Amino acid sequence: MGHIPTIVVACLASALSGLYFVLPDALHFTMMVFISASWFLVAICWLAQKSADYMHGSQGYGHGNEEKKTSK
Repeated sequence: MGHIPTIVVACLASALSGLYFVLPDALHFTMMVFISASWFLVAICWLAQKSADYMHGSQGYGHGNEEKKTSK
């Protein structure tokens, strides 16, 4: 479920990358800015999901975010 934002942003980045070749030359610089930003967001979403998976131990790493209880 956590990979949905990554997939959505990757689809947006792919669509923008495809539009780069269809749109006129006057828009190429603007499109390059948008394309770079969208692929950067894909990388950030992917890294955030990998971090969340690691911290919650859902991939079998066994690293839980458990707190030890102290007895008084």
